[in-house]
Amino acid sequence: MSSRSLLWLAATLTFGGCLPHRRVASPEPAVTLPDRFASREETTIGAAERDDRWWLRYDDPTLHALVEQALATNVSLRSGFAAIEHARALEDQARAAQLPRVAAQGSAGYNRSITAFGSGNSWRLDASLPVSYEVDFFARHRAGRRAASEDRSASELDAAALAISTSAQVAEAWYALVEARRRKAVLAEQHRIDETYLELVRLRFARGLASAVDVHQQRQQVAGSAAELEGVDATIEVLRQQLAILLGTPAAELGPLPQDAEFPELGPSPAPGVPASAVWGRPDVRAAQRRVQASDWRVGAAIASRLPTVTLNLTPGYTWSRNEFSIAGMPPRPTTTHGWTLNAGASLSVPLFDGFAGRGRVDQQRALLQRQVEALAQTVLTALLEVESAIVQERQQARTVALLEAQAEIAEQTLQSARDRYRAGLSDFLPVLAALKAQHGVELRLLAARRQLVSRRIQLHRALGGAWAEDLGRPNPTPLREGGRG
Repeated sequence: MSSRSLLWLAATLTFGGCLPHRRVASPEPAVTLPDRFASREETTIGAAERDDRWWLRYDDPTLHALVEQALATNVSLRSGFAAIEHARALEDQARAAQLPRVAAQGSAGYNRSITAFGSGNSWRLDASLPVSYEVDFFARHRAGRRAASEDRSASELDAAALAISTSAQVAEAWYALVEARRRKAVLAEQHRIDETYLELVRLRFARGLASAVDVHQQRQQVAGSAAELEGVDATIEVLRQQLAILLGTPAAELGPLPQDAEFPELGPSPAPGVPASAVWGRPDVRAAQRRVQASDWRVGAAIASRLPTVTLNLTPGYTWSRNEFSIAGMPPRPTTTHGWTLNAGASLSVPLFDGFAGRGRVDQQRALLQRQVEALAQTVLTALLEVESAIVQERQQARTVALLEAQAEIAEQTLQSARDRYRAGLSDFLPVLAALKAQHGVELRLLAARRQLVSRRIQLHRALGGAWAEDLGRPNPTPLREGGRG
């Protein structure tokens, strides 16, 4: 046999033969992506800059610390990395099927026999090292290993997508808390103004310059602002609890957070680039693609399991024995034998009839492959929608903030005019009260709109994904300890 033939045989025995199934190397669903996002008016930040840790662009050290802590301690993220370890262990098991199986066996025995002519003793020791190897002619085991490898890659991308989602959730929770505290400060200031005006109305009533109705209306305004102020405290506590859960810690251990935090300056909006790069750059889309590839490999493995298999066996061994037989009145005569043994062979297994179970397994894997293909198509469409929606919603929210800012300026001017007319005795207190309520309402709506604008930007970062999450180190796992409950 030539050296080339020996190399071919060695490669065949080691890496397996041809898979009896035509695979798709880089599967993509039959979804036509547009050349550009319909809602995009202009681009501001290049695609290369979308891969950094977006929260570092905001001059907010508290946000930086909270996100970094969440990426190290979030429970869901820890679970995602545990799923990676689970998938890696399954990949190791699948890889083991491609390697020879070696075992060490040994036995020892003693036998004594007594007859009418005498007695005998015998000892025997056997040791062997059986080796078996299934020749992967049709790449069944290689397909199983590649499927497990794709599953492991999908788990890694799942963890990256979870890290992106976690960073966005932490930022959302933090700025929701900032809004609640700002809302409390606004309501407290409004309540103080309401009480001041109540005293003013009472003084004017005492001088006969205001009616009792004016006093009752302002008292009602004071009571309403006090009730709103009380409700904000509960909201703040709930938001602290939510933020603590994202950080993987009880709220009691969250520690103090800055009371005077403001919304960040957002700066220019990140450019999504072309839809294809934005969609296929997301880890959740690529994870869905990996699962299609894994299912494709498993279809080939199911087909190969219906084909003949060849198993090689090699068993080197060593045997030692000693026999002693003695006749009455005569000394025993021992004999000892020992030596090496070698057994080698091959077995062929050809499936003939299994009640169509093998065909059912193939059909099952093909159905699972089609499910993964449909899931990939849905993931691509969802990613496209999320990016498109985030762009539209941020732009629309920016316009809403601009309109509310103009409305707040008008409300302030209206309130000032109503106060001047009331002080001059040109009108009663009702216009002042109406203008005050309108100004309070616009101020709170503007605060909520600015918070919503920050949220839209965060959701845009989340929709665009980023490569930074794929380089994230594994967080420390949650330790298991003995519980103290009965």
